[in-house]
Amino acid sequence: MTSEHEKRRLVDWLRAEMNRQAGRRYLIDLEAIDLKSLRELQRLLRDLDDEKRMAAQRARIYPWRTP
Repeated sequence: MTSEHEKRRLVDWLRAEMNRQAGRRYLIDLEAIDLKSLRELQRLLRDLDDEKRMAAQRARIYPWRTP
């Protein structure tokens, strides 16, 4: 039961995060993915968001440098 509740919360978080980052909804059947893969997808989205923030911070600190 706990893993089912955890999976439901994770699916909800992933949908909200994908919508926030991309600004649109995707027709991905997240319920069909196992819990371990959902956690990895969560880690991917967090890493991408961190990378985006770090790139913006670098651009503010060093505006004359290009990647």
